[in-house]
Amino acid sequence: MVRRKLLLTAAAGFFLWASSLFGQQEVRVASYNIKFLSTGVTQQGDRLAKLKQVIDLLDAQVIGLQEIDSRDALRLVFPTSQWHLIIDDDSPEKQDLAIVVKKVLSVKGFSGNNPDADDEHFLFPAAGSDDFFPKRRDVLAVEIGFPNSEESFFVMVHHAKSRLEGRATTDLRREGAAKELVKALEQRFDEKNFILLGDFNDNPDDKSLNILETGDPNALAGQEETDGPFLMNLMEPLCAAGHVSHGRNSANIENGTVNTIDVLSRDTNNQLRGTNLNTGDILFDQILIPVRMAPNYVQNSAGVFNNAVAVKGNAQTRASDHLPVFAEFVFGAEPNGGGLAAVRISALLPNPAGEDNSREVVALRNDGSGPVDLAGWKLRDKAGNEYLLQGTIAGGSESRITMTSFSMPLNNGGDEVTLLDAQGASRHKVTYSAANVVEGQEILFSQ
Repeated sequence: MVRRKLLLTAAAGFFLWASSLFGQQEVRVASYNIKFLSTGVTQQGDRLAKLKQVIDLLDAQVIGLQEIDSRDALRLVFPTSQWHLIIDDDSPEKQDLAIVVKKVLSVKGFSGNNPDADDEHFLFPAAGSDDFFPKRRDVLAVEIGFPNSEESFFVMVHHAKSRLEGRATTDLRREGAAKELVKALEQRFDEKNFILLGDFNDNPDDKSLNILETGDPNALAGQEETDGPFLMNLMEPLCAAGHVSHGRNSANIENGTVNTIDVLSRDTNNQLRGTNLNTGDILFDQILIPVRMAPNYVQNSAGVFNNAVAVKGNAQTRASDHLPVFAEFVFGAEPNGGGLAAVRISALLPNPAGEDNSREVVALRNDGSGPVDLAGWKLRDKAGNEYLLQGTIAGGSESRITMTSFSMPLNNGGDEVTLLDAQGASRHKVTYSAANVVEGQEILFSQ
């Protein structure tokens, strides 16, 4: 089990480690833009000491980092006796991406104790000078494993084009990067566990993030708080509550902690969209996961680090102009403690004898030992049509549901049907073709 210290943060709750008793693996994942971290940090007053204290209090096992000059700079903050340091040693850029992993966990795909990221560890290695990923700020992706377990997950760190040249002027570059990311994730990480994090230089309402959340390259900018359907942005509720992660300084310290709330931030960002005007303090740093990974996320654990040490000092001696953001996850069989994952689609009847309307059938099977309440669960077809479920399925039994509503007709020409739980996580997905459809006969699906 990964041991943890109590962390005083803005999170709504702290992690309960009892789940490890059931063979599960727990991990805190964070994102931190350290603002031009180089070996010159030793000449910047007490900045290095503050950074070390931030990392100690953050107490994360995996951290995606932005604006790192070199491995030597990383070593000053993250001792190699405790951390795996993953960075591209051949990059000449001063704002490299990096991932650091506590050695209680393992890093897959590397040999030796000096993980040097190469082209295969980046999603877009040929895009070094591309406008979407400026100055080698590609997306670094690393697979992380647990001791005594085959389970693993990917962490991907992104640093989008900044707004420095003007927000409206640079919008297309961040939006273009988001579109490329969606394509890469769909093609290479379908059904894999991954956590996408970093400094997106946009907040959750902006078009680039809405593209990532929906998977739709034509998604519009605008205020919304809906998960998915492609990715969940764990920072979205924090944005709605007014939290910011960029721009805070010592003037924002109140009673020993950083006030991370700017009640005007969200409205200001929305009102100034389409202009090059500065939007002020904002939630740039974010963590996203596939909607199907909702059960792995510890509810209400996402937060903005608010210990005062993170912003004390002036522009040179302050740890960074960003605050870290973090979230907690549980991996292993039956995440979030239950037999929910045991519910699956066992059969469909797309073409009943006679009229289809209000006579099509879906059968759900609960292979777990306990009952599952289907309140809030639903079925979704490939076109996005949905059918709401209700009732309870006893353990070890099957429930046959006649779809009296025609909100999601089962296409006789073939379709894809996904079972979603009350948190919007995908529990099971089945596909069938026109050749499988015979009038009056059910299509059976094995586990």
